[in-house]
Amino acid sequence: ACGLREGLTASRALGYQQILAALAGECTEEEARAETVRATKRFARRQDSWFRRDPRVRWLGGGQRDREELPHRALTLIERAVTA
Repeated sequence: ACGLREGLTASRALGYQQILAALAGECTEEEARAETVRATKRFARRQDSWFRRDPRVRWLGGGQRDREELPHRALTLIERAVTA
């Protein structure tokens, strides 16, 4: 595991600290997996909160009826943002 703890970006990745703890015998693989799942869910909730507060974010409905129209709507929004 030489050098595994050196990279700042990698060491902040979800699951990285948990797997290192398991490799060091500080927890079981199952405990590391469970903590990674919890950390991932917390991160997803924070991201959702960040995006909802950002006025630049445009949410597109993903319902079954919208499935075929969704790519066109997304491209239209992107084109408007790029040319604005």
